[in-house]
Amino acid sequence: MKIWMKTTCRALLAALLLVPPTTSFAQDAYDIMVKVDEVTHRTFPSAVRFITFSTCRYNVQGGKLTCAEKPRIVKFESFAVHKPPPGRMDLDYKALDVIMEPISDKNTVMLSWGYAEDDKASDFWVYLPVLSKVKRIVSVPDGGETGAVFGSEMSAEDAEPQKVIDYTYKMLGEDTYRGRRVWKIEMIPTASRRKRSYYGRIVSYVDKERFIVLKQDLYDRSGRHYKQLSVLEVKQYGHIWLPKKAMMNNLIKRRVTTWDRARVSYNVEIDKEFLSQRSLTDFAYRERRMQYYRQFLDQEKGGTQ
Repeated sequence: MKIWMKTTCRALLAALLLVPPTTSFAQDAYDIMVKVDEVTHRTFPSAVRFITFSTCRYNVQGGKLTCAEKPRIVKFESFAVHKPPPGRMDLDYKALDVIMEPISDKNTVMLSWGYAEDDKASDFWVYLPVLSKVKRIVSVPDGGETGAVFGSEMSAEDAEPQKVIDYTYKMLGEDTYRGRRVWKIEMIPTASRRKRSYYGRIVSYVDKERFIVLKQDLYDRSGRHYKQLSVLEVKQYGHIWLPKKAMMNNLIKRRVTTWDRARVSYNVEIDKEFLSQRSLTDFAYRERRMQYYRQFLDQEKGGTQ
C-alpha cells in the first residue's frame, strides 16, 4: 500500500511539473519588459544624438536585401528627455529632431511630445522651412498609421518609446538571434492603445543578458506581417548596452530604412524651453542652443558589437 502511494505521489508530482506555468510565464514576460524599459529609457534621462537615415526600395537576390534605387540619405541632430511625472510608472518624453542634410531639407524640424497617461495620444509637429509653416501630425483614431519621419519607413508611432502600460504580454519561448540568446515576447496593445496604434500585435526578441530588444515583428490590425525591426549593432555605454544601428523593413511596400546613431552623448542637461514649439520657428534661438549641446557629442565612449 505504501509503495503504491509513493508511486502515485511521484506520478502526480511529475505531472504537475509538466503542466505549462502559464501564469508565471505571463508575469515573467511583463517583468522582462519592465526591465527592458528601465535599461532603454531610464538609465539615461536625456540624450544628444547625430543620426543618419538611409532609405530605399529593395529587391531580394540570393537571400540578400539590396537597394533597387539610390538610397535617400537624411542626417539629423536629435535632442531628447525622458522623465516620469509624479506618481506615474511610465515616462513623459520630449524630443526635437533637426535635419542637417540634404541641403534641400536642411532645418526641417520635428517636435515630439509623449505622455505617461495611457489614454493620451502623443503630439507631433513638423516645421517645413520651404513653406515657413508648422504642420501637426495627428494620431489617426482607430488605428490609422501616423506620418513618416523625414520620408523614412519609421512612422511617428515607431519613433516614440513603447510604454509598458500600453500592452499585455505573453512569453512565446526562447530563441537565438544573431548569436544572442533571446526571449520571444508577444505584445498586444490594450484597448486604449489600440485606438491610437496601427499595430495589432508585436513580437519582441529580447536579449536575455542585456535586456534590450534586438528584433521586432510588427503586425497590422488585420494580422499582416507589416514591418520588421532588426538591430544590426549595439554599443556599450558604461555598464549598459544600447542599439546603435538598426533597420526597419516595410515588408508590404518593400522599402527599408537603416538608421545609425553615429554620435551620441547621454545625461546632457537640456533646457525645457528648447523642447518647446519656440524651437520650431525661432532659428536664432534654436541654433544657439544646438551649438551648445553639440560640444557633448562623443564624450560617452564605448565598444560596439
